[in-house]
Amino acid sequence: MMTHPTLRTLLQLSLLLLPLAARAAPDPSWLHEEWKPQSRELRLHERPAASELEVRVTRTLLSVVQLMDGQVDLEHTTLKGAGERIRMKQQGGNLLLLDVVGDLKPGERLPLSVAYRGGKRLELTLVRGELRTDLRLRVYQRPPPTKEEEEAALAESLAGLAVEYEDHELSRGQMTCSPEEPQEAPRVGPDGVRESRFRCEPVPHECGVKLPSWLHRRESPGRLTINGREGGGGVVGMMGNSIAYQMPLQTVVVISVFNMDPERRWRPGEYALRREATGEAVRLRAVKVEVPEEGVDFGAVGLMGFVIDTPRSGSERFVLEVLEKDGGPRRIRVEGMTFEEPVQDTHAR
Repeated sequence: MMTHPTLRTLLQLSLLLLPLAARAAPDPSWLHEEWKPQSRELRLHERPAASELEVRVTRTLLSVVQLMDGQVDLEHTTLKGAGERIRMKQQGGNLLLLDVVGDLKPGERLPLSVAYRGGKRLELTLVRGELRTDLRLRVYQRPPPTKEEEEAALAESLAGLAVEYEDHELSRGQMTCSPEEPQEAPRVGPDGVRESRFRCEPVPHECGVKLPSWLHRRESPGRLTINGREGGGGVVGMMGNSIAYQMPLQTVVVISVFNMDPERRWRPGEYALRREATGEAVRLRAVKVEVPEEGVDFGAVGLMGFVIDTPRSGSERFVLEVLEKDGGPRRIRVEGMTFEEPVQDTHAR
């Protein structure tokens, strides 16, 4: 239950934090002196009692149903018997706002069927709030995530953001080429060899993609080698590059690979991060691999993002190693990685 230093402050804050329209906070003087606002949770996986499915609403106050693991489908959400007394609106993807502009009669029960995107429904009942009003009802279909699950989800999101942005960076300057329309007579070059002519155009590139201010892109934190050759090359059939996306608590090391072997696709196999001095394994918080299931084809690019906890020491050295799947010969290493606090963003190579 929410604490309340003053009733007026709570009412005004609830309306400011959950805006429906530009309207003034109501004068609470007409409410019973023992009236209390509530913010509570409804855990559907625990088979709640019928009384927990009742939402207490009060005239001039805003009640919010928040789907913690789903999205509201307002078009298919229904409220019976309310008339013009309650207006429903959606805010964001998971908030259903109930703007109560008229009184419910004592004992009146209004069926509210909240539709989830995807087809599920939540059956609630609106009742008159006498001494209590549900200002916010948080609804869980599944048990809330643990702290470890929340941290893992955040790390996965960070990896996805970094890989997506790096893919955006790599698309700069790319060209797409296709053969020109066939000619009636074949073109023959000066050496008597038939020529093929192509028309090349820049790949469309979205402008205005920006990183959030708390995430910094910097050049490779270490030396990338493929089979001992810095950056790889034609001899090993692949080129590679690494970039770091760094924030105070976590860093994403993004490796991009360009397959130059026309006879063999490249697929990542086992990978590991270790302390360079001792060989001790270091935990990877999340890994994002943007590589087709069949592997990176000849002339194509693959991306991998590895999330680690940003080391406290800016001088300790680490090595990240990625092996080729099924015993393939190409081994990627990013050696001598250090993670000093970034000074400025790097937005282009």
